[in-house]
Amino acid sequence: MATFFKISEVLFSLQDFMTKDGAISPEQREFYTLFRDKLNAFEDVFSIDNIELLLAQTYAEVENISQEVFTQIDEAILTQYRNDNSDAINARILRLAAEEAAKHAASRAARLVEEERLAEEARIAEAARLVEEARLAEEARIAEAARLVEEAKLAEEARIAEEARLVEEARLAEEASAAEAARVAEEARLAEEARLAEEANVAEAARIAEEARLAEEASVAEAARLAEEARLAEEARIAEEASLEEAARLAEVARIAEEASAEEARLVEEANAKEAARLAELARLAEEARLAEEARLAEEARQLSEMDAASREKQAYWDAQGALPSDTTPLSPESHEAENGLPLPLKITMIVVITAVLSGFATYFIF
Repeated sequence: MATFFKISEVLFSLQDFMTKDGAISPEQREFYTLFRDKLNAFEDVFSIDNIELLLAQTYAEVENISQEVFTQIDEAILTQYRNDNSDAINARILRLAAEEAAKHAASRAARLVEEERLAEEARIAEAARLVEEARLAEEARIAEAARLVEEAKLAEEARIAEEARLVEEARLAEEASAAEAARVAEEARLAEEARLAEEANVAEAARIAEEARLAEEASVAEAARLAEEARLAEEARIAEEASLEEAARLAEVARIAEEASAEEARLVEEANAKEAARLAELARLAEEARLAEEARLAEEARQLSEMDAASREKQAYWDAQGALPSDTTPLSPESHEAENGLPLPLKITMIVVITAVLSGFATYFIF
């Protein structure tokens, strides 16, 4: 029955062999790195024959690994799967290693020929040689840095692998006890999810109500904004119309003023003449009014005298009867003047003032 390997088993066996003395040599690190890369790139099943072939190929590529060490590596990986004819298997793995070494030597010889050709070309072009040497020196520095990084990585990988193994053992030991804890945690999680779902539903309902309220407020605000914009637009339109009407009015006034400028001097001349005639007429009328007022005042004085005489006669009658009415008192000239208007001196003063004012207006318009 064919035996198949797992990459982890092969690498663990190789790590155990290399770390049994507590230190890993650079050659062993190089061997481990190349062998791990070949395992990762290999696409067939990991049988004993395939593992031996990959080991032989790796051995051919690592120059400083001795045949004794290589045999120990082979046995460390494959011993637990071998039968009694282990000598024949060791001979076969050595043969495979020799064949791979021969192939690698031929490849290396071809590489050396190519390097010689490149060196000859470099000697022809000194400038190119200097550039190539600088490049090779840089590559050597980078390779050394990469080697140091790889060594550190291998040590870290070995440590991580050991820690992973210990963690896996601890995990297997704790799986039984963790199952109950996981069940309890799952029940608690489901209860928490149910509570959170309920809270989310309540929060969603509150959010929807708040969004509806905000949407209503936004709608009212938008309606108010549109109404305000409409009002402002109407006011702007009215202001624009008023501005246009004012401009038209000013243009009309300017036109009328332009048309009237030619007639203005003549009209002023005629107005001055008419105003002089009007003021003269006013002076004449004022004089006639003064004379008429003096005649009226003389007539009122006469009537007051007659009324005073009649009042005295009436008082004498009531005195003779012995019962004078309570509301009949003699009327003096001053009280009669109060009933019929302003006193006579005040009326004469007013007539004089009005005549002076009219004369002043006449003088202003004439000059």
